[in-house]
Amino acid sequence: MPEAVRLARVAENCLSGLGKAGKATRLVLSLFFKAILGIPRVFHFETLDDVGFAILTGGKKVLSRNTLGGLIRAAPVRGVLRFVRESEPKVRRMARHWISIDEHAIARFTRKFGIRKGFHTIRNKHMKIEKIFCSFDVGTRRLLSIIVTRGNLRLAPLSEKLLARFRRRARGAEIRVILDAGAADNHATLLKLANRPNQVTIVRTPRRPAYRKAWKALPKIFWIDRAEPGPYVGAPPKWIAITETRTTIAGTSVRTIVIRERARRGKDRWHALWVFGDDKTAPYQLVEEFRARQHHEQTYRVMLHDAYVDTAPSGYNKESTNPRRPGFRQNALTLYAWIAALATNALDAFTKTVPAHLLPRGLKLAHAHPRTLRRWLLNTPAEIFQTPETLIVLLRPRRLLPLWRHLAERANANPTRIPWMGDRRLIISLAESRPNAHLRAEVTFDPSLNP
Repeated sequence: MPEAVRLARVAENCLSGLGKAGKATRLVLSLFFKAILGIPRVFHFETLDDVGFAILTGGKKVLSRNTLGGLIRAAPVRGVLRFVRESEPKVRRMARHWISIDEHAIARFTRKFGIRKGFHTIRNKHMKIEKIFCSFDVGTRRLLSIIVTRGNLRLAPLSEKLLARFRRRARGAEIRVILDAGAADNHATLLKLANRPNQVTIVRTPRRPAYRKAWKALPKIFWIDRAEPGPYVGAPPKWIAITETRTTIAGTSVRTIVIRERARRGKDRWHALWVFGDDKTAPYQLVEEFRARQHHEQTYRVMLHDAYVDTAPSGYNKESTNPRRPGFRQNALTLYAWIAALATNALDAFTKTVPAHLLPRGLKLAHAHPRTLRRWLLNTPAEIFQTPETLIVLLRPRRLLPLWRHLAERANANPTRIPWMGDRRLIISLAESRPNAHLRAEVTFDPSLNP
């Protein structure tokens, strides 16, 4: 709830162009709690009539699909971009930051509008898409910023824009950038991106026949074998071989780490990394750094399937006079995707605060998927009581009672003020069924005792 309150205040400052006071709050809260609670699409708002969800989103009734969709598209572009800047997570003061930047495609299937095509890696083909470029803090597992574009833009130029935003917040700290092979499409652009002071850039090398032929020709004496854990508990170890060489790209010699993954059957798999700005770190340590970007891929997977970012409204202008060459507006797609990212950050941050000793044996909620949190915690029956100064939520949890007591005590120690409800305090109360009480309940927290 504190994150929702923060976003509501930022929205009122940045999206005032929507007109009547409160519309910006309702828009942002509706999208935020839509992602938190797992409502797949905007048109599902047509059938929502839950009073609790209406209160969460700042009104007495849930917005209709037409109203919500209209607000998303009516949000001013400058206001949305300002909202993204002002709601970006704070960056901790550190000597070194590990930042992963990647591109993600949203497929579009319209035939009426001529949308720029790009390569969709999951579908493995060129098709009509729009792209989302995200920067990700590998250490804290948080999405840092976002840029949305047409489907034909490349990773390296957009990475420079995202890094420029981050450098202002890094306060001179060293930045270690991790990029996928899409950044290596244009060597000149890649060298321009990597040639920055106080920056190390690690890029996956494209798997091209010429490169692989050169790697196979390296003398065996230079390879170092290493055993890694298998893909599951009890699996035999996986053997890899690592070596280091140099590759010339656009007239520049680049340090290259080559990994050969031994196959139990069939052909070996080859991987390589280009390393800019670091000639001292051990090769295997650089491999482990690059592998940490898998947290970025997993976080986007959560956005895609749990926060439903793939249902984002399109960026192309449906009111274009020439449908074969429609304009592109960033507002709707940016706002929708960025709020989904903030919701993903908020849920992951919450899982880090859950005490493990209050959970049953075998249950782990640290970095749990949103669907797991909804199944165990968020889908809990409740009643709502409202006083002139307080909003009381009486929860009736069916399981994890020790954890619910801890969460209620923590929330009530410093109650959140809800600005869209007259600045009322939010109080959490629990109704616990006692044995042989025949459906009688005991309220474990008395709001009247709070100052």
